[in-house]
Amino acid sequence: MSDRRTPVELGRAARGLTAMGNTARLLDPCSIIASAEIASGTAGLVDEGLRGRLARLVEGLRGGAEFTPDQAAATRRQLVRLLARRLAIAHDVARHPEILEEVIADPMFVIGFPRTGTSIQQALLAADPANRGVVAWQVHEPSPPPGEQPVTEIRKAAAARVVDHFCERCPGLLTLHPYWDGGAETLVEDEEILTLALFDNYPVVLCDAPSLAIRTGEPDFTQAYEFLRLFLQHQQWRRPRRRWVLKGIEHQRHLPELFRAFPDARCLFPHREPGAFLPSSLAIAAVVYDAITDGALDRQTLAAGYLADFKQRIDAVMADPCMDDPRVTHLRFDRFTADPIAALRDCYVAWGFAWTAEGEKAMRAWLDDPGNASDRYGRHHYTFEPFGVNWAELGPPFESYRARFLGAD
Repeated sequence: MSDRRTPVELGRAARGLTAMGNTARLLDPCSIIASAEIASGTAGLVDEGLRGRLARLVEGLRGGAEFTPDQAAATRRQLVRLLARRLAIAHDVARHPEILEEVIADPMFVIGFPRTGTSIQQALLAADPANRGVVAWQVHEPSPPPGEQPVTEIRKAAAARVVDHFCERCPGLLTLHPYWDGGAETLVEDEEILTLALFDNYPVVLCDAPSLAIRTGEPDFTQAYEFLRLFLQHQQWRRPRRRWVLKGIEHQRHLPELFRAFPDARCLFPHREPGAFLPSSLAIAAVVYDAITDGALDRQTLAAGYLADFKQRIDAVMADPCMDDPRVTHLRFDRFTADPIAALRDCYVAWGFAWTAEGEKAMRAWLDDPGNASDRYGRHHYTFEPFGVNWAELGPPFESYRARFLGAD
């Protein structure tokens, strides 16, 4: 028998289910996939890998906090939007398989730990007309690919709203990291791109999930870098070829997989005294996750977990033979800040890239622009004190790192 309720009555019934706080229904992976297929106009493009990653992410989110009905609905919308973007890319590739023939030549990856100059290095490299960075609209509104259809202002505005929502969700963020003020043109980290295929759970695109206090990635990143290459092919198709500038704070964990996907990649790894940048790293993590969890994650708990993870990261870097790979260029933070242009010029020489007057002029213009000043929203003074960290006790184990990467030239 057909349902004879009017559309208004059906809508009221659906809203009633939501009002009942049915988190299990709202965050059901099968339901999220169905809605993403409706949003993207696709069917049958969700492979088992993507389905499994969605199930694991949802399970982790639901197990990390109690959701109100509004929080569950908001989180569902963000997951549906993410998955719909990924399915739209898959649909584009199915329509235009020649996208897979695009060659991603000589990409540059800024890697390393947060608050070590990576954002400025990414911006300066992307300013060179010979290069191209990935910006927010490409992640949040990737389809149709820009080589097929002009990117409308409506698409860019939609992407800007995602970035603005994250900044509004996290009070104080722009003082700590002003580079999110670029709206649709904000340069993104690669972890945000990988979140499109749920290989990561980057907070910008999942900030409505109140349990997003811990970011976790897949243990095998081979497929993640294959997706990153696919994303770049999709965005490069039918466009003038330039070198891509990428940036990610997790890449140093996965260099073998990165080099398998991008064998001619060059990596820039800046190094800075841990005691100088870790208070700043803790501050930005606290601002983001205090906001997302509505104050449920105190600073001392965050710091303990963050610093334990950082020690593991340092140990992994010290043991990784890829640190000696000629495709990885190590750069001391103080040398970069003393003369950014000279430091990057030396990188180009090491990488075998032509250094041009046009590229240098563009980089200097970026540095001279008051709109790019790092203190344009004010400046914080960073210390370990608010986090209850005794650096005098925790700092000595990093001596081998200092000796290797921060020693004299």
